[in-house]
Amino acid sequence: MNSENLFVGIGFDSHRFKKGNGLILAGVFIPFDKSFDAHSDGDIVCHSIIDAILGALPIEFEYNNIGTIFPDNDPKFKNANSLELLNTVVTKISNEFLINNCDVIVVLQEPKLRDYLNDMISNLKRILKTERVNIKPKTGEFMGFIGNKEGAAAFSVISISKKRS
Repeated sequence: MNSENLFVGIGFDSHRFKKGNGLILAGVFIPFDKSFDAHSDGDIVCHSIIDAILGALPIEFEYNNIGTIFPDNDPKFKNANSLELLNTVVTKISNEFLINNCDVIVVLQEPKLRDYLNDMISNLKRILKTERVNIKPKTGEFMGFIGNKEGAAAFSVISISKKRS
């Protein structure tokens, strides 16, 4: 592959917790006594992947910031389904780019994600249209806002390539 056609992006998102009944991660509902304090559904996995995709795009591409495309002060994105937002971004770039792979680290002290990983990965494979998707849960080792169970964060790396003309 010609390196001029290969682009890599890094994404990040985090949200604090509030009292609630569960989290949405990669479009999967995970029962928990807290929810994300966010304008949308707070899906940090999808948000970090959107961030990574936009970061991978060449500078001349019209989209470059999740807040520009989905502003958090726009009422139409209140409680938005972030898996649908991710699908919107993938659809917007799909005429010019292919997603090669996506690697995600989700950092949260609790809940444990082991029982939800297969569904989370399946959702992302379907939306991203690639089999090369990985999610690695980590804890905050009881340090900082994550370790103190005040919130969670996600980091993503994505590789995209320009389609051949």
